[in-house]
Amino acid sequence: MRGSARRQVVLLYLVLVAASGCKGARATASISDAGPNDGASALGEASAPAVAAWADAAPADDTIPATSSDELTARARHLLEAITKDDADLATDIVFPRAAWLGLRDAADPAREWDKKVDRPFRRGLHTLSRHAEGAQFVSLELGRAVVQETVRRHGWKKALWSVHGSRLTYVVEGHTRTLSIREMTAWRGAWYVTRLR
Repeated sequence: MRGSARRQVVLLYLVLVAASGCKGARATASISDAGPNDGASALGEASAPAVAAWADAAPADDTIPATSSDELTARARHLLEAITKDDADLATDIVFPRAAWLGLRDAADPAREWDKKVDRPFRRGLHTLSRHAEGAQFVSLELGRAVVQETVRRHGWKKALWSVHGSRLTYVVEGHTRTLSIREMTAWRGAWYVTRLR
């Protein structure tokens, strides 16, 4: 694809992310994992070659993200809102995407593994935390200090993704500052996602 066409596809992606506000990470997961037809409809009138070019322009699966960004802060706010309202659906943009898990895990049934290891524990943990977070106000999300690259192995990741343990979500409840330690976050395509909340 010529340079001008590639720039148009990248510009189209940036416009879509800007139009969706802080849900850019969610758009990244859904568009890049869609098939040619799904991607074309998600991008409006874009053709299958344009979608393929967009995927080429997206960060690599194992790109290490910045430890802080406005985008990550916005998604962390969604996490706290989900905790305070006991509604995991409000924080789907910070949970490791199911479609990415299916493509990156060496498992007999990666969909079942995602349900068992990511989704259900996240929902249970969020429900437990909601009992102590009514009226919480977001302060910050600080990534853990030791960012490590995972080893590619059988029954594990197929690519050497980055992970971090002990990230801290800080919030205030009734004038008291509290901190939630997030057990594990994993990087995918230039963004951090929760893989284990507690």
